[in-house]
Amino acid sequence: MDYKKIFIKEACPTSIGGQAIMEGVMMRGADRTAIAMRLPGDEIYLRTRKLKPAGKLRKIPILRGIISFADSLFTGMGTLMESADILEENFPEEDWGEPSALEQKINSRFGEKAAWNAMLFLSVLFALVLSIGIFVIFPTIAINWLGKWISNSIVLNLCEGIFRIVLFVLYIYLISRMKDIQTLFQYHGAEHKTIHCFENGLELTPANAQKFYTLHPRCGTSFLIFVMIISLLLFSFLGWPNVWMRVTSRILLIPVIAGLSYEVLRLAGKNDNVIVRVLSYPGLMMQKLTTKDPTDHQLEIAIVALKAVLVDSDAPVIDGVVDTDAKLIVKENEEPEESNGSDEPETAAETDADFMESKTVSSETDEIPKKEEDNETYVPGIRYDSNDATLGNLLHWGKSCLSMVENGADEAQEILQYILGYTRTDLILRKKEVLREDDRKEYERRIEMRLSGTPLQYITGVQEFMGLMFRVNPNVLIPRLDTEVLVDQAIGILKAKEWENPFILDMCTGSGAIGVTMAHEFPDAEVTMTDVSPKALSTAMGNAQINDVFSRCIFLQGDMFEAIPEQKRFDMILSNPPYIESDVIETLSTEVKDHEPRLALDGGADGLTFYRILAENAEKHLADGGYLMMEIGCDQGEAVRQLLEENENYSAAVVLQDLNHLDRIVIAERKGRE
Repeated sequence: MDYKKIFIKEACPTSIGGQAIMEGVMMRGADRTAIAMRLPGDEIYLRTRKLKPAGKLRKIPILRGIISFADSLFTGMGTLMESADILEENFPEEDWGEPSALEQKINSRFGEKAAWNAMLFLSVLFALVLSIGIFVIFPTIAINWLGKWISNSIVLNLCEGIFRIVLFVLYIYLISRMKDIQTLFQYHGAEHKTIHCFENGLELTPANAQKFYTLHPRCGTSFLIFVMIISLLLFSFLGWPNVWMRVTSRILLIPVIAGLSYEVLRLAGKNDNVIVRVLSYPGLMMQKLTTKDPTDHQLEIAIVALKAVLVDSDAPVIDGVVDTDAKLIVKENEEPEESNGSDEPETAAETDADFMESKTVSSETDEIPKKEEDNETYVPGIRYDSNDATLGNLLHWGKSCLSMVENGADEAQEILQYILGYTRTDLILRKKEVLREDDRKEYERRIEMRLSGTPLQYITGVQEFMGLMFRVNPNVLIPRLDTEVLVDQAIGILKAKEWENPFILDMCTGSGAIGVTMAHEFPDAEVTMTDVSPKALSTAMGNAQINDVFSRCIFLQGDMFEAIPEQKRFDMILSNPPYIESDVIETLSTEVKDHEPRLALDGGADGLTFYRILAENAEKHLADGGYLMMEIGCDQGEAVRQLLEENENYSAAVVLQDLNHLDRIVIAERKGRE
């Protein structure tokens, strides 16, 4: 570990401190605090507040530590609650629930400010009582039984102190495994790296801040470790009285220990010597749990918060969306400070057109687009002018790229929705926002995939079928509307027959679209799905889980009827087998012949290979009165019907047409056995 990156002898003013909050960072300077947070669409929200001048008591050693300890409790909890409120205000789509009856009562009687103060006081009180109970009282009582075997008070106090530290470390380790806490700890690391960057006199940029450790000698985590170590030493001089005397003394000495710990923390922040390093080492090691390496995006937030407190004392407070220099951005419904020189305001259409003409996003380079005016690299996360990669501009670009593709405009929109996780409404409301660089590049990559012929469904990974959603990939055919005709007829027959617990077989299941849909439609059915491809069968299993029918489905791998037990019989056998003639496959569209699995397409020289197998073997596994139903090619109706009629165990086969009046389904009923 390079201590030169942690301890500095001649630093910039080190009174600046900070705190990680929900989706952001709070920084505290000499005369103000700043909360910076990441909002939807990567906008940066900043709120600053001026601090009251420090009183004379804050200059008295030890006492200033006690005051700072109490202040940090209320400020820290209040800032966390404030960040939660900001998220609530800026995430209207979330269901935050109604205020509790107690909150409503306090609001109506005393006002919202009183409710806030009451909640803050109760939160701090609860946290303080809980912390004292767990980390002060419990270790004292838990170690009390050692007094039966150990008489040395120093050893007993040492055991209590070690147990307290172990308990604290275990608590931090357990909560650090939580996903939300890990994000919080990343912002904690961003706060430390940013302050290091400032104290070392470097320009405040994510790249510079990334050079430093996430460890800082003036961290609150180190303060808590100092508290525990100092308490261990101090309590050793108090002997080992009865348990209640020990509990009382430990609670009463908390302010004193906090004051001493504060002084040690100040010493560690301004000096670099062996004593300071030894005292700071346990706290720094603990910070390896409470801090995580931040992303550049998170460092950007911490830098904005720090810049906001590095201003003149007479600078105005800020409350709103800002850029990376902590400057307010003009709202869309406000007049800009300067005219763009034209008589008419620039329209959205003109903006998109200008973007396409001047800066089509290149898929052949990893460089970030440059501003033409000042040649500065754009930073994702703030609003920009029409020459930048806003969501609206990128969508316009995507639509232009796919303009020669049928339904290309809709597909460009669906791809962007998939990448960002946005709804169509989101794309409209957030069109001014700038895409993150990784999202922008991912969008470009997937647009290129579509231009090369990759089906949209393989790009987004999903396809709707009969009102259900199915995951699809190049291991399975994409479910099509033609197959819905087969399933719709099957549902109609089963409902007309009123079979209570039908046994259904979906042969050549692929994505499982047929079998999963039947299981979903008939909760009392047992559905077996087979496929020769293990990868296809795995996809079908996943789709059964997604649609909550997995427990009622059986999955068998094998080539056609090889997978079916000899004595197993079904009320209905459904199949959409490969039926394209081998020589015809190369004449199909690029989307089909180059991307969908040939194994699921190739029906042999005449396209009837699998229908022969079905016609010959299905009747052996059909119950009396059971049905064989198959999807066919539009020119195969008569040929498949004749194959079935050659088997005397079937009644006359029926050919049904799809919505385009083309032959699509063949149905045959199994005659009763004598």
